[in-house]
Amino acid sequence: MKRMKQLGGFLVIAILLAACSSLRVASDFDREVNFNNYKTYNFYQKGLEKLEVNGIDKKRMIAAVDSEMQAKGFTKVEKPDILVNLVVMKRERTDIYDNGFYGGPWGWRGGWGWGWAPFWGGGLRSVDRYQEGLFIIDFLDPKTKMHVWHGRGDGFNLDSFKNREERINTGVKEILAQYPPN
Repeated sequence: MKRMKQLGGFLVIAILLAACSSLRVASDFDREVNFNNYKTYNFYQKGLEKLEVNGIDKKRMIAAVDSEMQAKGFTKVEKPDILVNLVVMKRERTDIYDNGFYGGPWGWRGGWGWGWAPFWGGGLRSVDRYQEGLFIIDFLDPKTKMHVWHGRGDGFNLDSFKNREERINTGVKEILAQYPPN
């Protein structure tokens, strides 16, 4: 019984850690660009018009990018050195959680005790389906009309409204932490 409680406690901790995991972030950039030349920014309006999120999330994403860009010393102006383009891509995600308590015909059979019970009992299994989002932040040079930096964060649960604004802020911060490139 003590072992079952320990295992149960471990399972709860593992689920909580998985729920708190951050985005998987990555970035890429044009190695021929001198990023010290960029001091001002604004948003790429055509990109914002195509951004496929609701108006509330769009506003949150813009505010999060504004906050991070200003923290990096950028100034928002009408004719910027760099344009920020935002993209959100979605895909259906299915997570299956299984505690693995099957162990053949012998084993614990909830409520019936230990013994022989073919095709009875089994482990606890749950299926979670949701929309997973990929956040992309691109920097475009308006003079050359070329991408100069690309950052992305993958793994955002778009169906969850819990702490959504905080998660958007954290996601944008994690992505832009990789700018400027080393």
